[in-house]
Amino acid sequence: MKKTFTMVELLVVVIIVAILATFALPQYLKAVEKAKAGKAKHNLSLISQAQKMYWDENDAYVAVASGAHDTTLGTYVELSDVDNDSDWNYVSTVPAAGQFNITATRATGPNSGETIIMDENGVITGSFTP
Repeated sequence: MKKTFTMVELLVVVIIVAILATFALPQYLKAVEKAKAGKAKHNLSLISQAQKMYWDENDAYVAVASGAHDTTLGTYVELSDVDNDSDWNYVSTVPAAGQFNITATRATGPNSGETIIMDENGVITGSFTP
């Protein structure tokens, strides 16, 4: 006679897998959010490099609207991926001569609306969830 799994045994296995998944899924989503924040910080540093190169040639920083970084600063650093980022919107502002702030605002996901801000010294602040 062949030994097969009973329905109860299969249900127990399914329940155990479901319980394990409830522990794993939140950790996975948290890791995805951290990775997206890391991508934003990298893009902020690229924009910062381009701003500093612009300063070297023009003795001024430039304010840039969301989606226009490659057009404005693309001759210094390749920024087309920054402008095409669907998770974050990037805006460069010049609050005073010799200063700039770059703000990344989360456009999608559970942390939508959170910001990461980098100044001309590379200091990062904002309301993001690391």
